[in-house]
Amino acid sequence: MDLSNDLIFAEVVAEQFDDYIHAEVLFYPVGSVRGRMMPMLTIGTWLETEWRLAALRAQDAARVDEALHRARSVISKVRSRAAELYTQKARREFKSRLDTWEMFLNDRSEDAARVHAFNRLSGYRTHAHTRFKLELLKDDVAQLSTQLARLRLCDARLRARFEPGAFIWEPELEAAAPRERFWWLYAAVL
Repeated sequence: MDLSNDLIFAEVVAEQFDDYIHAEVLFYPVGSVRGRMMPMLTIGTWLETEWRLAALRAQDAARVDEALHRARSVISKVRSRAAELYTQKARREFKSRLDTWEMFLNDRSEDAARVHAFNRLSGYRTHAHTRFKLELLKDDVAQLSTQLARLRLCDARLRARFEPGAFIWEPELEAAAPRERFWWLYAAVL
């Protein structure tokens, strides 16, 4: 786990979020910053970074507080000036990530032999980030009822073959991820 990457990404958000909201692209390329590859800028990626920074605050409270304050201030201004653009982009991202999550679940359903080892398949940890962003986006912007129904269906499908287990991400994040809410992060995976 690298708090520095999250702090750098928060700086990127503060500097580029207004451009991102006004850009046509959903996944905004950032590239390398200070020799570190950054993820694509999206609302969901920001929300996950914000959550991670809050969860890791004890590691460097002053830097985390400063980074969060700056990025949140920019986002608040952008949301007030371009509320409709923000909502549209958050809904587009939700649909895009839901499509990806659904495809992941479909791929795992096609072969009955793999269903029993569902949580042990490589890639689940990575795809759990997609489900996590869906949760954060759902809380950030009211999503369309049709998309929420699809998410509930996906969750029901996952629960039908889910093996509960230990927290699958970095141990430092577990306290910020209650099992009741983020149940898919507590899986029996290798």
